[in-house]
Amino acid sequence: MKIRLQIGVAGVFTVLAVILVGTVVAILYFGNREIALNTAHDQMIKARERSVDNMLITIKDAVQDVSSAASFIGQFPEKAQSFDGLNVLNALANKREHYYGIFFGMQASGAFYQNIFLPEGLNTFGPKATPVPDKTKRVLRLTNSYPDGRREAYFWSKQTGEPQFFYEQPTTYDPRGRPWYKGAMETSKVYFTLPYIFESTGNPGITFAKNIVDAVGTSIGVAGIDMTLSTFATILNETRIGEDGVVFVLDHADELFFYSGKRSEGSRSHFPTTRSEASLEIQSKIVKTAILNWQTDGETFFRFKSPDTGENYIASVAPIPEIIGISPILGLAVPESEFVGEIKQTTIRVLQISGLILLISIGFTVLIARLLSFSLRQVAEEARRISNFQLTDDLPLGSKIKEVFELESAISSMKTGLASFGAYVPQDLVRSIVSKGEMAGVGGISREVTLLFSDLQDFTSRTENLNPEELMPALSHYFETMEIEIAATGGNVDKYIGDAIMAMWNAPVKDTKHTENACRAALACLQAEDNINNNGSSPLLPLHTRIGLHTGQVIVGNVGSLSRMQYTALGAVVNLASRIENLNKLYGTQILVSEDVVSQVPDIFLFSELDIVSPAGTSKPIKIFELLGIASETSEFFPNSEKLREAKNWALCYALYRARSWNKALVALEAHRGTTSNRIIVDTFIARCRTFIATPPSINWDGVYNMKLK
Repeated sequence: MKIRLQIGVAGVFTVLAVILVGTVVAILYFGNREIALNTAHDQMIKARERSVDNMLITIKDAVQDVSSAASFIGQFPEKAQSFDGLNVLNALANKREHYYGIFFGMQASGAFYQNIFLPEGLNTFGPKATPVPDKTKRVLRLTNSYPDGRREAYFWSKQTGEPQFFYEQPTTYDPRGRPWYKGAMETSKVYFTLPYIFESTGNPGITFAKNIVDAVGTSIGVAGIDMTLSTFATILNETRIGEDGVVFVLDHADELFFYSGKRSEGSRSHFPTTRSEASLEIQSKIVKTAILNWQTDGETFFRFKSPDTGENYIASVAPIPEIIGISPILGLAVPESEFVGEIKQTTIRVLQISGLILLISIGFTVLIARLLSFSLRQVAEEARRISNFQLTDDLPLGSKIKEVFELESAISSMKTGLASFGAYVPQDLVRSIVSKGEMAGVGGISREVTLLFSDLQDFTSRTENLNPEELMPALSHYFETMEIEIAATGGNVDKYIGDAIMAMWNAPVKDTKHTENACRAALACLQAEDNINNNGSSPLLPLHTRIGLHTGQVIVGNVGSLSRMQYTALGAVVNLASRIENLNKLYGTQILVSEDVVSQVPDIFLFSELDIVSPAGTSKPIKIFELLGIASETSEFFPNSEKLREAKNWALCYALYRARSWNKALVALEAHRGTTSNRIIVDTFIARCRTFIATPPSINWDGVYNMKLK
């Protein structure tokens, strides 16, 4: 398989450029990607540290606030058990949006006083879903024992003005039995519960509690703060990286305690372990997959694929310091695209720009290769034309490339030499030799050919007084005219012999219609001769060419020596073709053909049988025919009516002659002589009839006329 120069150059350049650009871009991409992943690892560590710090600050604030409340109540127990005391506690906790309430319970009476902070947007409150008045910020809950039992009362409280009672009901609630109360009474430090669901709101939270002691160190109650887990959710949500990153927390038993949604989806936070239907709440497949990978491999930094989209995720899972009574595991999961997305986009832009530059470069390369190969294609095309022996057009020598110019010059010189060579030998032979690319050698093959011999009438007598300067151009013009017609039908001029031409068909190039083409060539040659006679100014005018055609087996090939040889045809068929041409003188005709020619094309051409002869130097008699023209009436070579009439009359005369009716034949011939344009053949047969009348031939007469002279 051969590749064009411009395609090969462009292809090699494209492959090398693509490999080079691809390698550079791949190195840049994977190098930057590794840097981005390391950056992701660092960001996750910093995010974890930041979230721990923020949660510890939140816990520290809650510890400080509950300790301050316990100190105030211990110093002023009577004042604390009033609306003014609750207002003081409100002032301590009002700055914390994540507090649900601040409260205290008394050891002696079991009294319970609570500030409940109403969240924004809450429209009703309490067991009876009482509507919340405008501008109400908190609810005061007071629980005390009375002779008829324990009761709790609820009051609306605004920023200013007296609290307004709105609801009271019996209750069995006693703070002294609550876990946070008992836990605080057992320690001197701040006690906090594990996360649980607040009964009043249904939301998760934790309680911070501190033992209240009076001035002498006696425990008189417990102060507490309810803090919703929304604060931790906010802190953890801020830990998320990017729009699609998630964060989750596992408790000390590796149970999922918290997980976030994605920023891009606006998902809320989840606390599965604070609900009885926890399994229904864990809906994040990203979180599940990250936990499963961490539990399986134990790696603190790893990568996994999203089970839904197949997107690559980066995860970091590691313990953090104990908070809110648990030793949590904090995990973050972030799509790789959050870190390498820009790198990918940049890489894509680099590839696009590189692709554009590559296309432009390929275009220039193709253009340069095309310019380079243009001259080479011209040279190659010229070489192909030379191999077909088409030597007419000149090769333009215009390349600026020295090597190509030298090649063009060599081809042009070779073409000139072959053109000169082709003037000495048949062009088809040269074409065959050039196309085969083989050395010519002496030898031949047997092949059926159709041979043409031609001769100019009275050439010797008419040219004996012409000088060579006049004769050679005139004769060359005549030969060129004849050769054009011969070559047009696939024939090859074998040689010129004085004023004679020898041509053949079906050698060296095979021609299945060689006999037909030879007959057409003979008719065309006579027509071309008429054109010269009517329009020319040659000193040879008027021209009168006699042609003989014969078909048969000959030996065609190279004869001579290795240093000098000639391509020609040899054999008796060649001699007989030459004899047939000579018979034109005797019969006054211009185109005589053998019966072998007629048998090949009986329905294509019109023939007139003239005689049966045995030419001098031959042993086998042959029938000879005059070629009248092409049988088709639409052909330019269809005989005119006068010629057809003469042929018909001649056929009657010749039939009487062959029937040995000499007297009738003589009468018919003498009558035909007065109307025919060819009196030579008529006079010849009149003389024969008179001879046969005077001296009849033997009974075995076969009509053959034996020629004594060539």
